[in-house]
Order: sequence, then C-alpha cells, then structure tokens
Amino acid sequence: MEHVLRSYKKTDAENVKKLILGILAGEYPFDKSAYSDSDLEKIGQTYGGEKDAFFVIDEAPQIAGTVGIKMETGDTALLRRLFVDVKRRRHGYGTELIDKAIDFCKRKNYKKICFRCTDRMSDAMKLCVKKGFKETDTLSISGFNIHKLEMEI
Repeated sequence: MEHVLRSYKKTDAENVKKLILGILAGEYPFDKSAYSDSDLEKIGQTYGGEKDAFFVIDEAPQIAGTVGIKMETGDTALLRRLFVDVKRRRHGYGTELIDKAIDFCKRKNYKKICFRCTDRMSDAMKLCVKKGFKETDTLSISGFNIHKLEMEI
C-alpha cells in the first residue's frame, strides 16, 4: 500500500488513538494495568519537546503505524508507542518506524535508546533485538514481566 512516514500532526490525534487503543484492547485486554494511555490525550504536548518526537505511517485516510521518542534522561531516549496495524504487519512498517526513531535519536545526540515491553509484545521485542537492542533487565510487576531493552548509539 502507498504510505508516508512523517511527523505527527494535530489532525492525526483521533486516528492515532483509534489505532493504539484498538490494538491494546484486541491484543492486551488483560494488561490494562501495565499500560497507561494518558499521553494519547495530548500527543503534541507529550512528544513536543526539543528532543522528543512522534512519527506516524500515514496510509490515508488511516494511520497504519506509530512510534514515539521521549527524553528519559539527558542522553537517553525512551522509544514508546511502537504500534503497527495488524493487517500491515510483516511488511516492513515496524522496521521503518524504528529506523526513523534511531535516526532522530542520532540527530538529537542521544547516546542510548531504551524500550520497555511485556512478554506479550514479543514481535516488537524481536524486531528491536534485530535492530541492535539488547535486553538489560527484566522486572516482574503485578504478574507481568517487563523487559528493558537498550541500544547504544
């Protein structure tokens, strides 16, 4: 399908929420306590800092994928909201999103990128490992295993 990977625009808000909340409800219905969605109400503000970004894959009229970068510390970025529409998976969209995020982090002089996920996010975890992330920690919280993956850049 024809698609464009670009920065988030305010007009994307509803379609981004629809994609992410739809995936969370469909694939992680029992994990609600592990995922906050408060950032989805104000994506522009949450990811609007000088060293923050939010990217979408636009497949007009819908959003087919998302990824966010948020500063965790001065030289560490947090990779967030890596989501690809179920029908678009295994078509390279996840790779495009991660590559865009890594490139952004390099341009903003981050030294490290961190990604946290649960066991259920195995495809995202595998993709991150394929792109060079390494698992550095696992925490058990409320019956969930939260994996921390990091990449030095």
